[in-house]
Order: sequence, then C-alpha cells, then structure tokens
Amino acid sequence: MKKSAIYLRVSTTDQDYERQEVELKLFAESRGYEIGYIFEEKKSGVLDMDTREELTKMRQLTRADVECIFVWDITRLSRKAFDFISLVNEFSNKGICIHFKDKDIKTLDDDGKMNAMASIYLYMLGVFAQMDAENLKAKFKSGKENALRKGQSYTSNAPFGYDLKNKHLYVNESEAEFVKLAFELYHDGKDTQYIADVFNSRKVPLKSCKTDIIWVKGTIYQILKNTVYYGKGKLANIVNNASKEKKIRYFDAPAIIEKGLFDNVQQQFNLNKSRSDKGRLEPALIRGLLYCGLCNKPYVFANNNKKRVYRDSDMRSNINQRLGCKNGQLNVKMGDEAVWKSLKHIYEYEQYVKKTGEEKQRCKVLIANNNDSQVELNKMLNKLKKEIERINVAYIRGRFSEDEHVKYRSRVENDISRLEKRLNDLMAENANLERYITTEYNPSKFETPNLTLEEKKLICNDLIKSILIFSDGPLVKFLYVTLKNGLVYYIGFYSKKDYFVLINETNDVNFNPQAKIGSVRTLKDSPAFSLQTETTEYDIKKFIDLFDTEDNRMYMNKID
Repeated sequence: MKKSAIYLRVSTTDQDYERQEVELKLFAESRGYEIGYIFEEKKSGVLDMDTREELTKMRQLTRADVECIFVWDITRLSRKAFDFISLVNEFSNKGICIHFKDKDIKTLDDDGKMNAMASIYLYMLGVFAQMDAENLKAKFKSGKENALRKGQSYTSNAPFGYDLKNKHLYVNESEAEFVKLAFELYHDGKDTQYIADVFNSRKVPLKSCKTDIIWVKGTIYQILKNTVYYGKGKLANIVNNASKEKKIRYFDAPAIIEKGLFDNVQQQFNLNKSRSDKGRLEPALIRGLLYCGLCNKPYVFANNNKKRVYRDSDMRSNINQRLGCKNGQLNVKMGDEAVWKSLKHIYEYEQYVKKTGEEKQRCKVLIANNNDSQVELNKMLNKLKKEIERINVAYIRGRFSEDEHVKYRSRVENDISRLEKRLNDLMAENANLERYITTEYNPSKFETPNLTLEEKKLICNDLIKSILIFSDGPLVKFLYVTLKNGLVYYIGFYSKKDYFVLINETNDVNFNPQAKIGSVRTLKDSPAFSLQTETTEYDIKKFIDLFDTEDNRMYMNKID
C-alpha cells in the first residue's frame, strides 16, 4: 500500500480531532493508502506556519516518507492565503500530494504533476479562507467590545491576585496579600530581586501553578507596573502594525492597593533610574531622607558658593524631565543639627515610648517570618549544592567539556551566592530586630560626647522614614518629619540659627503636603499640639507673628 500522513488541526484546547481522524482514516484507506504519520495540532490557523510545531514536523517529510497528506479542508492547513499557497507549493515540489477531503480536491494528478484548474481553485479558496478568518476576527473583536461595555473583564487571564469567574475579576485574598507586600517592600527601598527571593522563600505559588519555575525579577516588575492593582485594568491594542502604534484603554477592576502607593512606587522606579547624589561621600546627616514637599524629588548634597547645602535634585534632572521646582535650599549644618536635637526630645517624649512598644511587637512578627524564610532558603541552598555535585560528577564522567563544566557550575554558584547573601541579610535583619526589641532607649545616649556623625546618621536612618521640606522665602523653612514608628512632628526655621519644633500627639491634623509653609498658620488652634518648654533668649514673638498665634504651644531652641 502507498504511504500517507494525516494532518489534524483544531483552534482551541476545548476542541478535539476525533471526527476528523476517523473520517480521514476511512477516506485514505478507501483510496489505497496506509497511514504512516498522524500530526495533531491545537493552534489557530491564522498563526504563522513557522510557529506551529506539528506543521513544522510534517514539513520535514519527503517523498520517500509519504506520497500523500490527507487534510479535512483547506482551513485546517492555514487561514492565511500566503502561507497556504507556500505550503501547497512546498509539498508539490517534493512530489507530495495534499488531498482535501471536504471537496475531494488534490494538488497533484496521478502522474505527479500540478493540476492547473485545481491549483487556481485552491488559491481562490485560500484567499476566501483568509477573508473568512478576518471576518471572524472582526466579529470576535466586536463581541469583546460589547462585553467590555457590559462590565466584563478586560482580560481572559486573571492577573496574580485575582480570580476570573463568570468573565469578571474578583480579588483572591491569599494572593492579594503578597501583591500588597511587593508594593510595600519596593516602596521601602527593596529591589525586585529581593522581593523575588522573599516570595520564593515563603513558597508563594505562581499564578500558573507551575512548580518547576520560581519568581524572578521580571515577574515582580510586571506586578509593580500593572495598573489593575489600583483598580484600572490596562488594555493595549496595536492599531498600526507598521508603526506599532497602540491604543491604550483602562477598565474598572476591584482594587488591591491604593493609587497613592502605586504612584509612589512608580516614582521610586524613576528615582532608581536617575538618582545621582554627587555629594554621597560628604558627611551629611539627613541626606537620603530629605525630599521636596512640592515635587517629591530627593534633596541632594551640594556645595553652593563653598557653603554646604541640601537642594532639590530637580535642577539636576534632564531638561526634558525638569519640573522647574522653586523650593529653596537648606543649610546642611542648620538642618542636621535641628533634626538631631529634635530626635533627642522625641526619645524623651512619652508618645514615642508607646509607639516603640507597638513597633517591638511588629518586629517579633518579622523575626518569625524571617526565621521561616531562612528555613526555606536553606532548603533551596541544599538543592543548589546538590546540583553542583551532580555537575561535577557529570564532568568527571565526560558528559561535559571543561568550558561547559565551568559555565554550568558558575551559573549555579551565582545563585548560591545570591541566596547566601539573602540569608545573611535575614540574619543581620533579625539581629537588628532583636537589638531593637531588647534595647532600652535611654535619652542620655544622645548626649554621648564621642558619638560620631556616622553613628548619628545610623540612628537617624533607623528612626526616620522621610522628611519633606517646604520654603517660604530665603530664610523661612519648614520640615515635615515622619518617624518609622508613626509619630509626626514639624521643625520650623525663621533665620539661619533659630528653629522651633511642633509635636503632633494625635496625628489628627489634616496637613496639605502640596501647600507652602504659610498654610501651617491654620494649626494654631489645633489641640493636637502640646508645648515643649525650654528657656531661650530668642524673641519668641517673631515666631508667634509668623504663625498668627498668641499662645506658646511651641518648643523653642537656639542653635549655637
């Protein structure tokens, strides 16, 4: 009997080939052919022929393998006219006939020559098949648009943190917890590799549920860039294939995080790309903590006319990214000393003691989580070390060349080094957390005469989350200081030497971070501020006039 092959194709995984296979076998056998090969494919016919694996295998057949290939109809072979014609010519040149069952059309006559009328007919059918595919695509697109208007999901694949039910997105609480964690960690200064290691150490399952792959920087980056997490799913369609022009639209979805957190993370991405502080080697206490209250860009160290100052990094930005922010600069000595002295009093303040107790409880939870992560990291390290042993054994047995051995071993050793660094970081973090929990904070430590600037800076970094600066003219400055324990206080400067501190006990003042210093005059009647007293020779009336108040709910100090 003559040898032949059968090519079966359906468009989706929900469909099957049973009907095609049964009828094509009977059809081939009735014409005296023996079935030697069966190629089954679940791919769309509009895809390029080079992307279809089973079709690619079939194209490797020669006349010595088969004389004929049986296909259900022309749309099974391809729905693209160019690919269809190319395939017909490719097999015809090999002397292999393609026989389409539905219309009983063959590409070659019994003598092995192309049938001219059949070829013309097939070419026309190929064009019509492509037109039909394009019509179906247009109908599908129209149906999708109609579904979107009715509030259905913008995507058929639920992002991590969501489930897709009845064509609508719903929050998956167990996954959403880690989405929030990813945004919070990056906002706190951790990079995407750090977050990936955290996810892997905690065995966070991937959305695909695959167990042979792990979280990597790219998947974390996709999460941090996905707008759906603040409630706006992003859909991008290419409207011009030549220019790759895209049409971008947003659709409502259940939010997992606040938009403010999402925007802050995007700003952090930009800062990580462009931040460049030329004065990083100069000693400066609050460098890295100070940000502009108007444009949110970091303040950097600079020497202005031989004077050490902090100034807005906006002026160093690329001209296309510059905002033209006019927030003023701050003298380094004045700012550092005021912040340091205010921290001394914050330690003495009873509200700090209360907040510290709450922070210690949080540290205990973090230590427990870190301990769990260390266990998982050790398991991962053990697997990698065993992988090193397997690579060495394979090399000894001659399975690898020396270059391959070095290459494979180096790759695994890099992973081991990275995980060991993460493990050391966790151990160091736990040591710091333990020290935080067990340390009794004594205000007298601030008066240690031998405390270096570097030691003071470490204390500031441990205590302060961020500092926003606002200016009102060349002399008047205002710092909005947020501590990591949640306490907020304000430092005001009226001259090059004098400053005051306002302590917010209840954090119930609605402070507008986009406003200039003049707007804080409205704080004068707030009961949220208490008086911190200390004798000073400075005329307090200047500060009272500045804030239009007659009371003394302010702590005054004078920098020597």
